[in-house]
Amino acid sequence: RCCPRQVVLGQPHSCSCAAFRREPALCKHLCWILLKKYRLPRDHEYVFKKGLLEREIEDVLQRLQQEQTLSPEQTAFSPTLNEENEILFIHQKEIGIDDVCPICQEELLKMMLPITFCRYSCGNNVHIKCMKIWADHQDELGPDSVVKCPLCR
Repeated sequence: RCCPRQVVLGQPHSCSCAAFRREPALCKHLCWILLKKYRLPRDHEYVFKKGLLEREIEDVLQRLQQEQTLSPEQTAFSPTLNEENEILFIHQKEIGIDDVCPICQEELLKMMLPITFCRYSCGNNVHIKCMKIWADHQDELGPDSVVKCPLCR
């Protein structure tokens, strides 16, 4: 098991990995945060900088929030009810071009791996292999318990 890294975006960026301590340049951890977590395009000017000013970090966060803000019809998941008013399942959310797996942060359509979705609450999509890893790391799961969604839990 790998030890957790401490990655700090700022002026300048920093990371607790050995590569960054040897030479304070962009390491793979900083690149992952900028490209996958904050979803900056590979050719964005902020990806190549050794540090970001406060206003640049706010710009990155605002950009991410705008991408994640969905229209009301995209977020309105109502459970399907049968004739006895028992909840059946939530409908699967449609997969968009820029949608990523919440666990591995890879684009869902780019990887072309089998996908499952949250049937009980949010309808969001997740790679099946990632969900298996998520389930394997849930400490409190008993033999009859349900794996909780990594997004809505």
